[in-house]
Amino acid sequence: MAVKHLSAQDLNIVVYQIVRAIPPRKVITCGQIAKLLGCPSQARRVREAVNFISHTNPPVAWHRVIPTSGVISVHGLNAQQRLLQAEGIEVNVGVVGESRVTVEKWGWFPEGNDARFYAQAALEDDQEWGA
Repeated sequence: MAVKHLSAQDLNIVVYQIVRAIPPRKVITCGQIAKLLGCPSQARRVREAVNFISHTNPPVAWHRVIPTSGVISVHGLNAQQRLLQAEGIEVNVGVVGESRVTVEKWGWFPEGNDARFYAQAALEDDQEWGA
């Protein structure tokens, strides 16, 4: 299953299920999710899906999905940084003052088959979700 073949709604559902599976005190990048779904050039679509699901009810840990660069804020404290730090994830200040998470230390690296399982289960699930 490749991301570019999913409708926006199906992509939101698949990303929602993967975000629900991220363990506490771990992060994953949009690029990693796109790669796990078979379309590594679609990280921006994953970011859009994460932005959408950040407003769902019940809430999911959207803050655990970070940009591929690891930079979560160009300047100042933001909601994502507060939530990550509340979980115990270190947010460092980069060379030019950006807030950054070290993916190598805090990253969640599921096997491809694990992510495809979450994605397939999401598409087969008929339950309502979201707001």
